[in-house]
Amino acid sequence: MARRKRKESGLDLLIAAPWQISAILAFIILAGTRWIFPSMVEGNQVLGSFMIALKPFGYFVATVFGLIACINYFRHRKNFSSSQNVPLMHHAKSKVAFVDVNKSDDRVAKVWEESSDRPPFRQPESKPEEWSLPLLKQLEWKRFEELCAAFYREVGLRAETIRCGADGGVDAKLFRGDAAEPESIIQCKAWNFRPVGVKPVRELFGVMAHQKVGRGIFMTTSTYTKEAIEFAKENPIFLIDGEKFFSMLGKLSSGAQRKLLSVATDGDYLTPTCPSCGTKMVGRNGPKGNFWGCLNYPRCKQTFIMREIPA
Repeated sequence: MARRKRKESGLDLLIAAPWQISAILAFIILAGTRWIFPSMVEGNQVLGSFMIALKPFGYFVATVFGLIACINYFRHRKNFSSSQNVPLMHHAKSKVAFVDVNKSDDRVAKVWEESSDRPPFRQPESKPEEWSLPLLKQLEWKRFEELCAAFYREVGLRAETIRCGADGGVDAKLFRGDAAEPESIIQCKAWNFRPVGVKPVRELFGVMAHQKVGRGIFMTTSTYTKEAIEFAKENPIFLIDGEKFFSMLGKLSSGAQRKLLSVATDGDYLTPTCPSCGTKMVGRNGPKGNFWGCLNYPRCKQTFIMREIPA
């Protein structure tokens, strides 16, 4: 009988939490060990001796929390600079590519200050009634991830998506039945402006090795380079491009296709989601071009450039 999925430990939750939480805990423990508790027991020889013995342990715990804060901080920065590389999307009659902007906080603030609200893109008057390859390529990156997970649920697997933020190179995990450990991990890229190269495919293999998962699945609305295809052939990684995924959708029953179409077009399926906050982004008119910005600015400075490309 398969084991039940283990509950997340306190350490798991701490590692998944924002880096500021670990940093604050480290400071509180250090301050308590170094200044607060010693001042409270000053003059008490017994408690004073106990605090002297406790100091090394307090410093050790504070150091552990500090290291977790550093790791989470750099994971967040890595996710900020490379998150999703966002998709090519179609709005109304134009084609707009959304490309992640890697800027310093000062530069992002300046862009925002010099920009103004952009009128929202005209949304389709009605939702699509059937699948098409262009529709698949229109999906914003988060809708594409949800669609990929929903597809595997339709074929009998348990699929768990990863929340927004630093995903560690995994967008979804696939399980059989009530198994505690995943049999496959999925990485999704809703790219259309360029093919997926070997680097992200190699990174997926590294995550597989780290998490001891035997199979990886890479899904994209785009295509793959020759190097990526060759690397996948040499390792247990299955590459699914846009055309292949569209073909896979077409082999499902008509009921399943309608169900997945509903998942794909749920809500505003065209406007990109902020990969850090999980909220829909807002369009802005900047002096150097139009861009998407996070609704939670200035707390979140995630931005995507909008680029008109030839039809």
